[in-house]
Amino acid sequence: MTSHAHDPASARCATVKPNALLRSSAGAGWTSLLLDEHEGRGRSDLFETHPTSDLTLVVATRGEHRVEVLRHGRWRGAVYQPGAAGLTPPGETTRLRWSSARAGEPFRTVHLYLPAGMIEATADEYRRAGTSPARQPLSALVFRDPAIAACAGTLLHALAAGAPDLYAEHAGRWLAAHLLSRHAGCWRDADEIRQPGLITDRRLARVLDYMSAHLSRPLGLDELAREAAISVHHFGRRFREQVGAAPHAHLTRMRMDTARRLLRTTGWPVAEIALACGYTRPAAFAAAFLRHAGATPSAYRRAPGSSPARD
Repeated sequence: MTSHAHDPASARCATVKPNALLRSSAGAGWTSLLLDEHEGRGRSDLFETHPTSDLTLVVATRGEHRVEVLRHGRWRGAVYQPGAAGLTPPGETTRLRWSSARAGEPFRTVHLYLPAGMIEATADEYRRAGTSPARQPLSALVFRDPAIAACAGTLLHALAAGAPDLYAEHAGRWLAAHLLSRHAGCWRDADEIRQPGLITDRRLARVLDYMSAHLSRPLGLDELAREAAISVHHFGRRFREQVGAAPHAHLTRMRMDTARRLLRTTGWPVAEIALACGYTRPAAFAAAFLRHAGATPSAYRRAPGSSPARD
């Protein structure tokens, strides 16, 4: 079994982040992967991540915050709650900013840096098992995977307990295998291949995460069906069967739920919340919010129980 070490450049990634570094495996003798735990609060300025040849996996562990990423001149946003995760491919840098969901309340994230050699060696094992060498890139603004979240928590406890690098190495290999099989398509079960018109729970979770990550963008049925990897013809019907609502109706519900939370817990202007929820015209947002919440955004924000905020 060949050992792989994380890129020394990953240890410098924490230096460019405005988040406070709470602890790191850098001084614990772990070389098979690097683990950094960060805490943030308030709102950050725009910053750019440090380049590394490792795969970067970020897992939210406490609190709630919103991340906004600037790519190709366009902003994309996502809400991170405990258990949510994101992936940045090796060699890629990201320009982003974040803000706490609730003013003054901190949030925590675990940043795991996995060696590119470990990822590629694991992909080779899948190929030797007879799978296609083609795979999807390990890149995601936000996704949910309870197994990944549990592994991140376990690694935190192992670091605190003084576990050796052997523990980190095996955890890293499992993470590589799991990410490649579940999120890069290196392994697909036979039922999925035989029934391309069926949205499995995994595919449905992927579509819901995609919706959450792109609430600020117009999302069409074609785009969502592509994310589910089934035809548009089957997508709407299968989505309604499993979720209980049409894709557009469920997306609107997600946007309104996000709008309620942002109105209650942040001081963002209503126009900024409208944009974050996919509405380019505040009047259209106000009308949609009134239909779903029974009050205008400003009235909802002023209702008892809201945090002090500005319009």
